[in-house]
Amino acid sequence: MKPRSISRRVYRAILAVSVVATLSMVVTVLLVNEDLEHTMLDVEFAQERDFILMNHTGEEAFIWDTPELAVVFAPSDDVHPNVLPEVFQGLPQNYSAEIERGDETYLVAVESVSGGVLYIAKNITHFEKREALFGLALIIIAVVILAFSLLLAVFSSRRIVRPLKLLSERISRIPVGPNMPRMESDYSDVELHSIALTFNRFLDELESYVRREQSLLNLASHELRTPIAVMSGALEIIESRNQLSEKDRATLLRVRRSCDEMRDNVNILLKLARRESEERVHEIIEVSPVARQVISDLKFSLNGTDRVNLTTVSELRVKADPAIVGMLLRNIIQNAVQHTKGEIDVMVSETSVEIEDSGTGLSADQQAILMRQKSLSNDGTALSGLGLYIVTLMAERLDWLLDITQTNENGTKIRLSPQQCVNKL
Repeated sequence: MKPRSISRRVYRAILAVSVVATLSMVVTVLLVNEDLEHTMLDVEFAQERDFILMNHTGEEAFIWDTPELAVVFAPSDDVHPNVLPEVFQGLPQNYSAEIERGDETYLVAVESVSGGVLYIAKNITHFEKREALFGLALIIIAVVILAFSLLLAVFSSRRIVRPLKLLSERISRIPVGPNMPRMESDYSDVELHSIALTFNRFLDELESYVRREQSLLNLASHELRTPIAVMSGALEIIESRNQLSEKDRATLLRVRRSCDEMRDNVNILLKLARRESEERVHEIIEVSPVARQVISDLKFSLNGTDRVNLTTVSELRVKADPAIVGMLLRNIIQNAVQHTKGEIDVMVSETSVEIEDSGTGLSADQQAILMRQKSLSNDGTALSGLGLYIVTLMAERLDWLLDITQTNENGTKIRLSPQQCVNKL
């Protein structure tokens, strides 16, 4: 999932709260103003109606028509007078509402009273105009508030996120090494201060772990190289006696080759584990002879298997460490031999090496490890020999691209593509 900006989220949250609060305020003010206006008009309307009824008790029709107020009293025997002001025309009895006549707005009530029907219309045009002006002013105020809210959201989000950015920058400036400097914890915010202290404790534990790992590597370097040196020396003594038959010499030669191979493997593993820079001088080598030697060695070590077929379409020449190249090819081919029963095809072309088997394919975890999408799983899922992770480290050290071009029930095909090829020796 794509990471989201905390600053943008804070900005949106503040702006959303401001917009909701402003809209709520505008709606509330409009509703209260409308209710207040109607209440005032209804009170005035009732007072005028009561005043008219108190001062006109006769049985004759009464008409009072002014620009602001129109009153008509129609006796019971004449509920529909012939001459009614325009504002009352076409209205039924017991009617109450706001109506518009041209550019004027009236609050009208037609109700039955003792002795007849009372028509009252009050001109509220000036109230409506004031209400429109009030609504316009309220909208302007809301726009101003939203503008200030926008600026407040921008500055507030930056101010809130600024300490987090400072913390991130300080973490990114810490160099990776055996003695990493500690982060400053001079934060006024309790949370950031706690994060800085926690990160420093993490660095303490990490350095302790790295020191223990370095000690183990140094110990392993001594403990692994010493027996190999002893075996190499013993082989030289046996050769110097010159008491071996031809078959024994062939066997001894194979033992020496395996011993030298073990020495190179140990040196490469220790170098990868320590992440040392490449000190060995690279050679321009042809990949086909290296692959042929690997297949020959596997033939002796894996009970004489003849299931590995080498095809050279065109020679691939690279500038690399032949020990790492052989080690990489050996582990991939050996895994194919040990985990499949069919033929294994190794094809060398001008730009790549492809190893294809007819097994059941790699699992999802194995594919993820091989493509460097995850580290080794907790259950140790790995290829035989050095494992998937070491294979990827060797490909990375050689600067070779490792790609799974096929993995299903029909088998797996792995392609190794050197970034730089040498066309001519």
